[in-house]
Amino acid sequence: MFVDDSVLIREHLKRAFAQIEGCTLIGMAVDGEEGLRMIRALLPNIVVLDISMPHRTGIEVLREIRKENSEMLIIMFTSDHSVILKEVCLEAGANYYVDKTNLQELIDICSDQVKK
Repeated sequence: MFVDDSVLIREHLKRAFAQIEGCTLIGMAVDGEEGLRMIRALLPNIVVLDISMPHRTGIEVLREIRKENSEMLIIMFTSDHSVILKEVCLEAGANYYVDKTNLQELIDICSDQVKK
């Protein structure tokens, strides 16, 4: 599942992930509030979560989900290069923190998870 307020990023991710064997996209949310609702309803195995979004930030969504689910793989996918922000996300329970310029790293992480 993808949660990102950019339609271009969501569509780019959709095309990239369609090529991962065994990976099925079950939802795309446009902001943090919708993302939280969809994550709770759909219970995806993997969530790719933007940090900077309207209505709720990715960090707020991450913290809420971690209160309810410690097993879900959550990947923060952001253009923010802040080391402090990365530490905040990892301390809040993110499994990975991936820069939006490194789509291949994101695909590799998800491919490995799908194979497990």
